Amino acid sequence: MRAVKTVKFNYVPTVEMLSLLEKFRCMTNDALRIGFEKKPRSRFQLITMAYSDLKDRYGLHTHYILSACECAFAMLRNRKWRKQPYARRLFLKLDNETYKLDYMLLRIPTTPRNFIHIPLRGGEYQLSFLCDPTLKRGSITITENSVVLAISKETEEPKPLRAVAFDVNEKNATSSDSERYDLSDIANIKHQYSRLRASITKNTHNDRRIKQKFLSKYGRRERQRTVQALHRISKEIVRKAKESRSRIVLEKLTNIRQSARRGNGQGRKLRGRLNRWSFHELQKQIEYKAAWEGVPVEYVRASNTSKRCSQCGSINRALRFEKCWICPTCGVQHDRDYNAALNILARSRFKEAAMVQRSDEGLAGEGMAQLETVTRC
Repeated sequence: MRAVKTVKFNYVPTVEMLSLLEKFRCMTNDALRIGFEKKPRSRFQLITMAYSDLKDRYGLHTHYILSACECAFAMLRNRKWRKQPYARRLFLKLDNETYKLDYMLLRIPTTPRNFIHIPLRGGEYQLSFLCDPTLKRGSITITENSVVLAISKETEEPKPLRAVAFDVNEKNATSSDSERYDLSDIANIKHQYSRLRASITKNTHNDRRIKQKFLSKYGRRERQRTVQALHRISKEIVRKAKESRSRIVLEKLTNIRQSARRGNGQGRKLRGRLNRWSFHELQKQIEYKAAWEGVPVEYVRASNTSKRCSQCGSINRALRFEKCWICPTCGVQHDRDYNAALNILARSRFKEAAMVQRSDEGLAGEGMAQLETVTRC
């Protein structure tokens, strides 16, 4: 199984590098214009249509034209544009045959036999990937202040001995092994920055430029703090799954944003919390880290996982926001999150491991007793 990962380096841009980034952005926009008008069916057709024009206008290395057409075709293919799309940010993308990376020195061509050398900045984490000879280097993406290197490796997917499911919520992620990962700090970060954005919007409503500057600054800080906190949790989840040779089972969360729109009968605070919830970021990190470590990940449908009794299978239609509830059919008391994790586990294709795990845990017996030591209902 092929696993792909990206490593980010920082660098100090020069005037020559900024000029090259601007040329590549203009080249991509020209390719977008040609593709939007002529409607190519593949990126090779777009390259044929735009090659001579881009070569005469910019005079850059041939690989830049190929990469610009590839980026333009990806933008045209992924969305149905009513108007011509436009690349706004400075960026540059090159395949692995174009650049040369010698330790922390990156060399990229501009024209034939002319090069730009970029000293990269990184720590031990970045060096660990550069010094590993088993990793294969892929394309690079360069922005105004960073270089992102794609690397890949072939991993062997071992046969899992068991499965572990996770119920991802706004303030916690609960596993079928009775472990609860606290996400309340991330929810607090989201709430603090939402209040800060409201204050900025109120105090700078007369100056759009200043408002946009501060919103961009603090929005970037919010994303960095949120992603970093989620990295620690996802790393721990994948590490434990690898040690126990477990398959990770997640629920396929869909229509979260649509359900929190105005007019759906929900309060303003609840809609704001649901729209700030980073549910997809945590699942994305778990997925790519698990693929890198050779841990299989499976997604199952998420309907009624919190309302269905994990012992008798009946659905509690009256359940709304209760943290603990009693099944109206069999009378067993459930923790909402742990019960959902057991139902997610039962829907896994890894049936044998799910059945063995459920029988060993005793469902709501010993499992609930273990969970009550972590948190009280």
